[in-house]
Amino acid sequence: MWICPSCERIFQKKNQQHSCKKYPIENHFKGKESMKKLYQHLLNEVNKQVGKCKVISLPCCIHLFGNYDFIAILPKKKEIEIRFILNRKIKSNRIESHVPVSAENYKNCLRISSQDDIDEELLKWLRKSYQFKK
Repeated sequence: MWICPSCERIFQKKNQQHSCKKYPIENHFKGKESMKKLYQHLLNEVNKQVGKCKVISLPCCIHLFGNYDFIAILPKKKEIEIRFILNRKIKSNRIESHVPVSAENYKNCLRISSQDDIDEELLKWLRKSYQFKK
């Protein structure tokens, strides 16, 4: 593991190419204020029930890091898109898409729109992603 001394992002390889551009987290919620409370609830539940994580705000999205970058969060006007990597496609109506990221690993994507969506099923998937070694 390597931590960039400029932006403090965590990578698998030393000197991995990336952008160190930091982005204020508040900018992700401009015009999406109702989603900030949902994001905060998700972050609290992840820290309590999944594992302690570090928040990195980038221009594209918000990343949560445990041992690895395990969740990407993209706030929308009426929902939050969540992307997480596992070594399988999750078979559930909640999952909107599966994007291959390597020969064996998939980015599983879903959306949440209320605190009720942050349930045991979602937290179980996020725990597996948190513990997953890419």
